[in-house]
Amino acid sequence: MKLLIILALLAGSLVTASCSSNESASADVVARVNGKDITTAELDKQFQSRVSGAEQQPAAEEVPELKLQLLSQMINDQILLALAGEAALTATDAEVDVKFNEFKGQYTEEKFQELLAQQKTTVEDIKAELRKTITLDKLVNKEITSKISVSEAEIKGFYDKNKASFNLPESYRIAHILVTPVVDPAVQNTQKDDAKTPAEAQQKAQRLLRQIQGGAEFATVAQQFSEDPTSAPNGGDLSFQPLQALEGIDPRLTQVVQRMKPGETFPQVVETRFGYHVVKLIERDAGGQKDLTDPRVQADVRQVIFNRKDQTLKAAFSETIRNKAEISNFLAQRMLESAGQVQP
Repeated sequence: MKLLIILALLAGSLVTASCSSNESASADVVARVNGKDITTAELDKQFQSRVSGAEQQPAAEEVPELKLQLLSQMINDQILLALAGEAALTATDAEVDVKFNEFKGQYTEEKFQELLAQQKTTVEDIKAELRKTITLDKLVNKEITSKISVSEAEIKGFYDKNKASFNLPESYRIAHILVTPVVDPAVQNTQKDDAKTPAEAQQKAQRLLRQIQGGAEFATVAQQFSEDPTSAPNGGDLSFQPLQALEGIDPRLTQVVQRMKPGETFPQVVETRFGYHVVKLIERDAGGQKDLTDPRVQADVRQVIFNRKDQTLKAAFSETIRNKAEISNFLAQRMLESAGQVQP
């Protein structure tokens, strides 16, 4: 997975950069934002970092458009980072170090060095991206997230209008511990434990099942040893899944959960196309029409309303920032000026 995808910034969805004024600049400057230049070298470095190691390199005719999109992102970042600095929200060295250690901890030293070489990046580059991410998270929280509230009246109104969508199928809340038969650098368990071969994976899954059967807490074992990067931090909890969704993961999971009682861990390791699973059924829901008194319904409705408000406030924030910023996108100007010219 590309590092800059992992560290993708929210800023891109907040501001759409504009191109203004008849201001000019030397060829090594591609944009100017509130008097601060973005250079061709900075743009090229960011572009190479994004495309290096990609399975498919962009075609030559795609590069100008991709660079224009990336420059728009860089302009956005510069505006937002300046605002964050004015509000004293810039990430501290200690905050950056914590996030860097979390990121690097996903890899062995050998794998980490391979990642740096593959993406033609450095530790300093990674820390710069992390500082940017943390800073922008702080700004978004201050200007947007912290201002969002959802009232009980809004929740009831939404539910009344969408009651039919809460007539749900039977579902099962399951937790699992996954052990994969191949090396996976994305493993997120606290022990950094990763089986490397099918035989090792099967033995590990059997060992973990025995630990749970011997009284170990399922969620704790999942956090320590599960190789599912999404659910391991949550103790293996996959939340409620209808049978159709479980069938899509693997039919064997459907067969297993239908034979289990809530609170029970299946007595055998379950093999699927993903690897070896230790499975626990936490809760079964019969489905049917759900009332607003159901805590899950309330939580779902609240999240939907929150997300809508979040998008609206981001759009409003975008407009206010763009109105105040002085932006000259020289790369865009040069592209327009060269339109129709014979390219070498």
